[in-house]
Amino acid sequence: MDNYTKAILRKKLVKTIGKGMLEKKRIVLFGASIASKEVKNCLVEYGYVPFAVVDNDTRKIGKECLGLTVQEPEKLLLPFDDSYAILICSGGFYREMLFQLGEMGYRKNKQVFALNFNIDDSLTIFAYYTALKIRGLFLRWRLMKNLPDDTFMFVAPYTGIGDIYLVGLFFNEYLKRNNIKKYVFVVVNKACKKVAEMFNIENIKIVKSNHAEDLVNLNKGLGTKFKIVTLNDSWSSDAIQWIRGYKNLDFAKMFRYFVFNFDDSVQYELPPRKDWKCEIDELFQRHNLIKGKTVILSPYSNTLFELPDDFWEAMVLHCKVLGYSVCTNCAAKSEKPVKGTETVFFPLGMAVDFVEAAGYFVGIRSGLCDIISSAKAKKIILYEKDGYFYKSSPYEYFSLKKMGLCEDAIEIEYNSSEREGVEKWLKLQQ
Repeated sequence: MDNYTKAILRKKLVKTIGKGMLEKKRIVLFGASIASKEVKNCLVEYGYVPFAVVDNDTRKIGKECLGLTVQEPEKLLLPFDDSYAILICSGGFYREMLFQLGEMGYRKNKQVFALNFNIDDSLTIFAYYTALKIRGLFLRWRLMKNLPDDTFMFVAPYTGIGDIYLVGLFFNEYLKRNNIKKYVFVVVNKACKKVAEMFNIENIKIVKSNHAEDLVNLNKGLGTKFKIVTLNDSWSSDAIQWIRGYKNLDFAKMFRYFVFNFDDSVQYELPPRKDWKCEIDELFQRHNLIKGKTVILSPYSNTLFELPDDFWEAMVLHCKVLGYSVCTNCAAKSEKPVKGTETVFFPLGMAVDFVEAAGYFVGIRSGLCDIISSAKAKKIILYEKDGYFYKSSPYEYFSLKKMGLCEDAIEIEYNSSEREGVEKWLKLQQ
C-alpha cells in the first residue's frame, strides 16, 4: 500500500469517525490484509477497537488477523444487525463487497463505509496521475538544480529500512557496471538515510513520502529521459507487484532481477563496520545488561502483523528465570518496551555489533532483521504463519535464509501458540 492510498484511507476514516458513524457500533473490518492493519492503527488512535474481521477468501477463514479470528461475512453478519459498522479495506473488490453486503441488508454510508480511492473514475484518475507527474517534474528540477546532465536520480520511496539495506548490498556494483559517477539518492526519512550511510552512499536527500511518490510516478512515464531509477521491489499500480513470491521470487530476488538487472552471480557487498566498543560498553552498563547473555526483543514491524503483548511478556519472564537480561529495541516514540524490559535504542550502524555483544535476538520479521542478519549471535526471526504476501507466505518471501542473508537464524512461522517453541529454544541455550 503506497502512502497516497494510506493518506486517502485515513482521511476517509477520520471523516467517518468525525461524523459519529462509529459511535456505539461494533466495528467489522472487511478484508484481512495489510490495509486492515492501517485501519486498526487509525481506529486505536481515536479510541476505537475492531470487533471482528471478515473475508471471502476461504484460505483465511479461521486464521488470525490483528488478534482476531477471520470469519465468513455471512456467518457473522446474518441476520442483519444495525449495531455493526463495516469498514471495507479493498481497492479492487469493494464494489463486489458493497453488493454482497447490500444483499444482506447493509447500506453504504449507513452501516457500510468504503475507505478506498475510486480507482475506476477515469477522469479523476487521469487528473490525479497527471498532477503527480507535474509535481514530480518540479521536485526533480529542484533536487537536480545546478547538477550535470549525466547525474542520475535514485528514489527509494518506501519507509522500510530493510529495502534500503537490500539496495545497499547491490548499489556500488550497480554504479560500477553502469559507469555512474554522479547521482542523487532520495529517501523518505532519517532512518533510511542512516542505513544508506552505512554503505557510504553519498548525496542523500530526504523528502516527504508523497514527494517521493511524485518522483516514482514521473519515472513511470519519463524515467529513461530523466535518468530516474526507482529502488523498490515493486510499487502500487505496477503490474510487476503481482509476481512477488511467484516461483520463489523472494524479496532479495525482486531487487536483484527487477531493480538492478543482476543475475545470481552478483555477490552481496556488506557494509563496512566500525569500532563501537566504547558506545556498546556504555549502553550495557547504563541498562544493567549482561554481555553474552542478553535477549534483545524487537516486537514491531511495518509489514507483518504483530504478536499480542502477553506473548512477549511471557517470554520475558521465561528469559529472566533462565538468567538472561532482557531489553526491547524501541526506535520510534510509538514503540513501547515490553513490560519488565529495559528500553534500548542503538544507532542502526551499531546494530550488528550490539546484537553480537548481547548474544541473542528475538524479533518479528522487520527491516531491522535485514540489518542484523550478518551478526554472529543466536537469532530467532518470527513470521506470521497464516498470512499471505501476494503469491507466497511472509516466510517464503522475506526469509533471511532464502534471501541468502544468513544461514544461522532460527526462523519460526508463528501464531499465538508458538511461544512454546521459542521458550524451548532459549532453554537449550543454557
